[in-house]
Amino acid sequence: MIEFREKVCCSDVSVKVGRGALRELESLPGRKCIVHPKSLKPDVKGDLEIAVEDGEKGKDLRNALEIVDKLLEHDFTRGDYLVAVGGGTVLDVAGFSASIFMRGLNLVNVPTTLLGMVDAGIGGKTGVNYGKAKNMIGTFYQPSLILDDLSFLDTLPTEELRRGLAEVVKYALVLDKELYDFLSLNHSSVLNKEESALEKVISSSVRDKLAVVAEDERETKGVRIVLNFGHTIGHAIEAGSDFTVPHGLAISVGMVCEAKIAEEMGYAEEGVVEDVLWLLQLFGLPISLEQLNAKIDVEKALIAMTKDKKRRGEEVLLPFPTRIGNWRGVRVPLETLEGFAKQCLGGN
Repeated sequence: MIEFREKVCCSDVSVKVGRGALRELESLPGRKCIVHPKSLKPDVKGDLEIAVEDGEKGKDLRNALEIVDKLLEHDFTRGDYLVAVGGGTVLDVAGFSASIFMRGLNLVNVPTTLLGMVDAGIGGKTGVNYGKAKNMIGTFYQPSLILDDLSFLDTLPTEELRRGLAEVVKYALVLDKELYDFLSLNHSSVLNKEESALEKVISSSVRDKLAVVAEDERETKGVRIVLNFGHTIGHAIEAGSDFTVPHGLAISVGMVCEAKIAEEMGYAEEGVVEDVLWLLQLFGLPISLEQLNAKIDVEKALIAMTKDKKRRGEEVLLPFPTRIGNWRGVRVPLETLEGFAKQCLGGN
C-alpha cells in the first residue's frame, strides 16, 4: 500500500493506493452516503445508498439534485461523507452534489477503473450536463480522500487497462522522466497487473496530476493545460468518429500527432517523437489512425478542434513535449494547427 497526502490550494487530499484501500472507509467518522452506478453493486457499507444511471444519462443536474434531496431527507451534515464509487459519471455527479451540499460535504473518491484512478478521480473538476451541453454546470471541489483499490482492476479487461495506460503514458512524456523509465523497463509487469507495478504507476500518476492542479487548480495560469497533451487532436478524433473511438485510444494517436507538430515547429528535441512512439507501442496502444479501425470524418473532427477550450481567438494554446518529462505551452495559430491536423487525420 502506498499512502501520501498532497496540499491542493486550501484542501488536503489524502491518497491510498493498493489492494484493500477500500477498508479505510470503515475508520471514517460520521455517516456515509455511497453513490454508485446501477451496473455496479460495490461491497461497501454505508448509511445511505444511491444508484445512478450509467453513462451520460446519469450525469444530469436532476440526478445531482436528487442526491442533495436524499442527503437532506436523511439529515446528513457537513461532518458526514459522500463516497463516490465508480467511473467518470459517478465521480462527476457525486462530486458536484458534495460541493453544493451545505457549501461542501466531505468527498471520498473510489475510482473503479484505471482511467478513473489516474485521471477522472483526481483534480477536483466536477460537472453535470444541462440541456444539450456537456459539463455546462460544475465546480472545482477537491476530495478529502482518494482510495485506489487494486481489487477493482482484477476483472478489468486488458483492452480497457490499455486505455487507462494512455493517460499514464501522457504523464510520463510531459511531466515525469522517472515514470517514463519505469514504464519502459516494467511494461510487462504493468500489463500483467503485478501489484507493485500498478501501485507505482498509479501513485506516480496521481502525484503528477495533483502537483499540476496544486499550481493551477482553476486553469487560470496556463499550467494545467499540460494535462491536455494529446487531447486537442484526440478529442477531434473522438468527434470525427461520432465517439466510437474510446477516449484513451484517441488520446494515444493525439499524442503522436501533437508530438510531431512540436517537432516540426522546432519545439521538441530530436528523438522525442521516436520516444513517444516507443512507449505507446510497448503497451500496444495505437500510433496512427489506421490502427484505430474507425472511419473518421475529417471535417467534423476539424470543426470540433476549433471549439477546443484552449482556443483563444485565432490561436490554440498547446502543451508541447520539449524532451521527455518536460513541456512548454505554445500558442499555435488556428490555421497552422488545422494544416498539421489535416496531415495527421488524412484530410486534403
